[in-house]
Amino acid sequence: MLPRMDDFTNALYTIDIGQNDLAAAFSSMTNDQVRDTIPDILAGLSLVVE
Repeated sequence: MLPRMDDFTNALYTIDIGQNDLAAAFSSMTNDQVRDTIPDILAGLSLVVE
């Protein structure tokens, strides 16, 4: 059964982003380096979402 059109306008949408950035960081950096990079990753994502 498909949702009604009204269901889409009342739905809560989430965006799943950022895991590729973290996966790439973990594959090429130490845990401490990744931890230090997280604020930069979040800042970049914030700019894109705006």
